[in-house]
Amino acid sequence: MSADNMISKSTLQDPGSSSWITTQGKGRMGKLNMQTPALIRFGEETGDEMFISHEAAAAGLEIKNTDSEALGGLRYFGPDVHDNLPEMGAYKN
Repeated sequence: MSADNMISKSTLQDPGSSSWITTQGKGRMGKLNMQTPALIRFGEETGDEMFISHEAAAAGLEIKNTDSEALGGLRYFGPDVHDNLPEMGAYKN
């Protein structure tokens, strides 16, 4: 399968800021390149960690996969960004 067949994009839109850590693949977040590092040397900057400001999150930020493998990431939000998330351990109820 060629990379052209896997290119996809999505728009993230949230009511507040968050952080993103790329866990698989490579792509673009807005104008920034992001890629999961295979090897990190001391003092080297990587393109796997991004901060999404409140302004960018509210406006909507395009995430684009530019590789032949899936693009994956973890996102972290502050405690008051989403008011409709289940409480920790709610699945046990």
